[in-house]
Amino acid sequence: MRNQILCAAIAATTLGVGTMACGEGGAANEERLAELRSQRRSLVTQFAAAQNAIRNVQARALEEQGVRAAQDSFQAVLRSVIQRDDPEAVAVLDRAEAVGQDLQLLSTPVLLAPGDEDPRMSPEEQRAVAKELAEVESLLRPVTDRAFQDPDVRARFAILQDSVLAAILRLEPGSQVNLDVMRRLEAQIVELDREMEALSD
Repeated sequence: MRNQILCAAIAATTLGVGTMACGEGGAANEERLAELRSQRRSLVTQFAAAQNAIRNVQARALEEQGVRAAQDSFQAVLRSVIQRDDPEAVAVLDRAEAVGQDLQLLSTPVLLAPGDEDPRMSPEEQRAVAKELAEVESLLRPVTDRAFQDPDVRARFAILQDSVLAAILRLEPGSQVNLDVMRRLEAQIVELDREMEALSD
C-alpha cells in the first residue's frame, strides 16, 4: 500500500476524483458546471505533470524512516476513524491496498535474461488494474472526506505532509519549483470545487 496508495489517497483528498451532481438551477447552471469541470480537468492534468516531475524524489522521500513513521501513524488513525464511523468502508482501504500492490508490480523495473518472459502483467491485466484503480479512487473520495472531518486525522495528515515536503527538499532542493506549481494549482482547484458545489446545491 505504501507509496502508490498514499499518493492516491492524498490526491483523492486534495483534488477529488468524482463529479458533483447537478442541482436544479436549469440549463445555465449545467452549462457553467460543464465549463468548470473542463477547467478542473485541465488543472488536474497540470498538477499531475508537476507531480510526475518529482515522482522519483517523492518515492525516495516516502522511504525515509521519519516519513515512514509519520505515514504509519496517519494510516493507523485514518483506519481507526473509518472503522469507528463506517466499518464497511474499511473494505475500500483493503481493496486500495491490493490495487497498490499490483501498481507496485507494474512500476518495478525488471532485468530479464535472454529468452525470459516479463513476469509482470500483460497489457490486458494492466488495463484491468487501471480500471480498478479508477473505481477505487471514486470509492475512496467519500470515505476520506468523512474521515478528514476528524481533527486527529487532519493533524496526522498535516504532519505527514510536512515530513514528505521536508524530505523532498532535502533530497532535491530544485523540487521547490514544482511544489510551488502544485500548491498554486491545488488552490485553483479548491476554488473551482467551491463554485461547483454552490451551483449544485
